[in-house]
Amino acid sequence: MSDSGEAFTGALLVATPQIDEPTFRRSVVLVLEHDEAGTLGVVLNDLSAVPVDEVVPGWEAVLHPTVALGGPVQADAGVAVARLRQGAIDAPPEGVRRLSGSWAVIDLEREPASLAPALADAQLFVGYAGWAAGQLDSELAQGSWWVIHSDPTDLELARHSPREYCWSRVLRRQPNELRFASTFPPDPALN
Repeated sequence: MSDSGEAFTGALLVATPQIDEPTFRRSVVLVLEHDEAGTLGVVLNDLSAVPVDEVVPGWEAVLHPTVALGGPVQADAGVAVARLRQGAIDAPPEGVRRLSGSWAVIDLEREPASLAPALADAQLFVGYAGWAAGQLDSELAQGSWWVIHSDPTDLELARHSPREYCWSRVLRRQPNELRFASTFPPDPALN
């Protein structure tokens, strides 16, 4: 995959087994923005039990009922990620910023009912994952992350699977040697 911002946006960063830091261990990060200033994404497979209406009242009919943990940066800030319905992909409504494919970010300042018809699925993330300019490039060069294409079902997969299973399933669908990494044990010493 190219390293242009456009190509990265909407892609997944999948943690390689060498990342052992708990926040990103076996994480699957959806890239929301990548440019010369840095990279911003949300960890798809870090769930919580916090009800969405406790964080953004009025959005419970549009967003998934529980909040996901998007990353360690600004844990008090919310980012709503959505998968657009087929008819809204080419012409999303005002308040919806299309990323790539059917992925979009929605403006939580808008009236939820006005956006609901365009959304096939939506998830609130509190916090996000962020990299300063050049930081992600350095981590990629060190082999800390794999960059792969996202799939429209990744949001649902992450919500309904334990962290490790989601990581493994995303890798297993790859057509190359990454599919073999999906069987890498969480702790090789126990193998």
